[in-house]
Amino acid sequence: MAVPQIVIKRRLVVLLLFSLVLSFALLGRVFWIQFVRGEELKNRALGQWTSDVPIEPKRGDICDRNNNPLAISATVDTVVASPPDIEDIEKTAALLSDALDMDQEELEKTLNEAKTEKKGAIYIKRKITDEESEAIRNLNLKGIYFTKENKRFYPERNLCSHVLGFTGIDSQGLDGVELIYDKYLKGNPGRIVSEKDALSRKLPFGVDKYVPPEDGLNLVLTIDKIIQHIAERELEKALAEHKAKRGTIIVMDPKNGEILAMSNKPDYDPNIYSEFSQQLWRNAAISDAYEPGSTFKIVTASAALEEGVVRPEDKFYDPGYVMVSGVRIGCWYHGGHGSQTFIQIVENSCNPGFVDVAMKLGKDRFMKYIKGFGFGEATGIDLPGEALGLIDPSKVGPVELATISFGQGISVTPIQLISALATIANDGKMVQPHVAKAVTDKDGKIIQEFSFEPLRQVISYDTAQEMKTILESVVTNGTGGKGKIEGYRVGGKTGTAEKYSPGKYVVSYEGFAPCDDPKLAILVIIDEPSGDVIYGGTIAGPVFQKVMADSLNYLGIKPEIPQAEDSDSVKVPDLRNLFIEDAKKILIQKGLSSRVEGEGYVVTEQAPLPGVEVKKDSTVILKVSDSRTNKDPVTIPDLKGRTVKEATDIINAIGLNIEIAGSGYAVKQNPLPGVGVSLGTTVKVEFSQTPNM
Repeated sequence: MAVPQIVIKRRLVVLLLFSLVLSFALLGRVFWIQFVRGEELKNRALGQWTSDVPIEPKRGDICDRNNNPLAISATVDTVVASPPDIEDIEKTAALLSDALDMDQEELEKTLNEAKTEKKGAIYIKRKITDEESEAIRNLNLKGIYFTKENKRFYPERNLCSHVLGFTGIDSQGLDGVELIYDKYLKGNPGRIVSEKDALSRKLPFGVDKYVPPEDGLNLVLTIDKIIQHIAERELEKALAEHKAKRGTIIVMDPKNGEILAMSNKPDYDPNIYSEFSQQLWRNAAISDAYEPGSTFKIVTASAALEEGVVRPEDKFYDPGYVMVSGVRIGCWYHGGHGSQTFIQIVENSCNPGFVDVAMKLGKDRFMKYIKGFGFGEATGIDLPGEALGLIDPSKVGPVELATISFGQGISVTPIQLISALATIANDGKMVQPHVAKAVTDKDGKIIQEFSFEPLRQVISYDTAQEMKTILESVVTNGTGGKGKIEGYRVGGKTGTAEKYSPGKYVVSYEGFAPCDDPKLAILVIIDEPSGDVIYGGTIAGPVFQKVMADSLNYLGIKPEIPQAEDSDSVKVPDLRNLFIEDAKKILIQKGLSSRVEGEGYVVTEQAPLPGVEVKKDSTVILKVSDSRTNKDPVTIPDLKGRTVKEATDIINAIGLNIEIAGSGYAVKQNPLPGVGVSLGTTVKVEFSQTPNM
């Protein structure tokens, strides 16, 4: 029976409608896949058929101001595994673990997990040694490849480590300038893109795409490698000599704030920083706050002169103490300094004198200058971890005001203190301390130069000149004599602060030279030195003198004071720690007389201080005691004619041992008088009942 025509037409219409709906659905689906999710699916597809291995850029070098390399990067191998290409994971893990000194079970577990998750490539060990690389290549393992990365090296090892800092495994800066200037040094990574199959295996004839990395820029520091060497050398010697806990030296250009050297000891090697205690990573020069002691008196003196509450020639009297709100504050010099001018107060570092000055100045004005010199706030130096110090004006009463005047009851950082000193040296203008000089490209072209304008005028030009003169007098006539440098005008200030632990001190010496046009400002801090005589002038002063003298000589700064002979005057020699009879002989040779105060065999103090110019026939006061000297080397005294007891007492007092032969009076000795020997040396002395005088 024939199908009616109308039925056929209906079927065709239904079929047509169904086809149209299906076509629109397919078009919608295509539109959704192509345009809505196209980018997402494309990226997923790329991830499935390609492997992307990053290529680390070369990190920029770090150099000193004269382009001597302090941090460099070298290309090394990194071991990469393609788990899908590894046929025998257990065997591969065993061989790799042996060659790379890794845990076999852990490595096998990692490879199995990566293969299960169909990872195309994983790191096995990054930045391996040349020996490890050669061992892996000799194994010729399937599925094990190499990629190139850059490893950071510090060719000078510990030198300047607290300024440089260090980098992590991904060459990211973690400390020091490596961290602060990471954005310039790190560069932009590249990559290698390889094709792979559905099982994440590398296609043997696939196309590799190489996107080169952009290397980082180079950083030029203000640090001078030679001056840094000088500072570190002298600091190490001082810590060893005085058996001190730690120390810091900062060398700064006072005119522009450039740090030429910054050394903390003990330190660490940034090549293997993880092998050192994290405490040693700490940059004490900017991160540690301490009571500065008398070095802070430069702030008190500057504020008083600027405000006109005192003049250099004003008279003061020091009876040995001062009473403030019922509290007795003593002078370090037993019995006091008596009548003295303001200049002599600074020369003698007289605490009661500074208390008097602070009281005249008043709390509000004093606090204004403390803040003006930058204490209680960050200097802004371009290094991480800077501390603020501690000064709370709301807790400063009369007694606190008195103690702060001579550097107790206030905490400062070394970088704050040397910045204050540099302000005086720079005619009252405070500058920004910094360690970065410029950023350059691989050809040495300067991309960015770091320059800093003076922050503010803290004291006037005239006050700064007065302070320079006074600080020069401290070195010439006062407690800073150990910082004197032949031919140069040096300004300086000593500091000795007792810590909260009784008997433990922080000693320091700060100064600048030449006085008329300061080129360098230097701060030396020695923490917890050992010995019987602990003063900033005697312990930190010689370190300052050596660093300053060697640095001036290296920089080619010629002596400014002609060494003319004056037949009517003579320089007082350094007689401290000498046997009293030897000291007297030296004075006689110089045309000077002596007066002895106290009882004992060793000269502990003298007046005038060493280096002071006096007229011939002047009298030098020698204070003696039976304290054992800590001088090394020791000059052998002349024992001829001494009894056994006298000779024994003398030898023991100057730190030597004695071997006695015979009895009566000393007639022979070995070593001979005047010879320099080390502490603990044994002196053989022959005695006879008939002295050979």
